[in-house]
Parts: sequence; structure tokens; C-alpha cells
Amino acid sequence: MKTHTFASLETERLILRRFRSEDEADFSRYRSNPKISRFQLRSFDIDDAHYFIATQKINQPDTPGTWFQMAIERRSDGALIGDCGLRFPEKEVHQVEIGISVAPEHQGNGYAAEALERMLGYIFTGLGKHRAWASTDPQNVTSVKLLEKVGFRREAHHFKSLLIRGEWADDLIYAMLEEEWIQNHKP
Repeated sequence: MKTHTFASLETERLILRRFRSEDEADFSRYRSNPKISRFQLRSFDIDDAHYFIATQKINQPDTPGTWFQMAIERRSDGALIGDCGLRFPEKEVHQVEIGISVAPEHQGNGYAAEALERMLGYIFTGLGKHRAWASTDPQNVTSVKLLEKVGFRREAHHFKSLLIRGEWADDLIYAMLEEEWIQNHKP
């Protein structure tokens, strides 16, 4: 499978770009915030952030078996407001899992939907994927609303299927096919 080099993706208000070393403190701050970390497999202290960002600086998109994370930067002031990622499964090379986190103080401004829309365009038109999917906790109402807002379909509800910090959690699976993306984004 051919990997793709990556520079950035842009929207009217955002730049989805590679992480930089100077992002470590802000990344660690919002990813370790309980409002964010409670719905993720782990939080990131500053050492974790350092290692994570060092790894992401060399990763390339569409590399099977990896996550490719992008920093979400606000164009108006260059602030790191969140991150979004693509996981490229080893065996399902025509599919990609997506994830997104926005710092609590930047939520409610439409940034997540804007970033996700741009990321989906990249997935389907840039990478030529057949299907994008996301996994979220049903208690993460904000995430559920976001996925539905941008056109994802709910495909499954797995009960107590994920062990997160010693507790079993439900898992909702949302997905979108390339043909659905094209249908919803006709000029």
C-alpha cells in the first residue's frame, strides 16, 4: 500500500497540520482534562505528549496499522484547539477509523464539525477510501451529535464491550461510505 505525504488541510477557520514540539503543553493540558479523557482510552501527561508528538512528526497517512494524528490550529491566532486522527487498519485497507478531540474551552463553536468535514473530504477524495467509521461512548452526547450532524449513520451499539480504566463501557459505531459522502457533497 502506498503511503501519502502530508503537509496540511485547511478550512475557512482552521488548519489541520502536523504536530510540532511546541504543541506538547497545550496537547497534554486538554487531553488530560477529565472532560476529554473520560471518553478516551488514556490521558496524556507532558512526557506522554512529548513521545506522542515525536512519533506523529514522522508518521505518514495511509500507513497500515497506524494512527495519523493532526493538530487542529485556529487560523485567526494560531492556537492549538484540538486534534483529529485517522487509523489505518492493517487488513481493512479501504477503510479508516476517525477520531477528534477539541479542548473544552473551544467546544460549541462548530470547530469539530468543520475539521471533521475537511478530514472526510481528505479521506474520500484524497486517499480514495471506501468507508470511514468512528467509535464513541453513548454517554458522549456531544460526539454522537457531531457524528450525526456531519452525516454518519449509526451502525451498531456494543454493550459493555470496551474496558476503559477498569470499567466496562458501551461502544457506538458510526460510519459513512464514500458514496454517501459524494451524495451529500454534490455541487
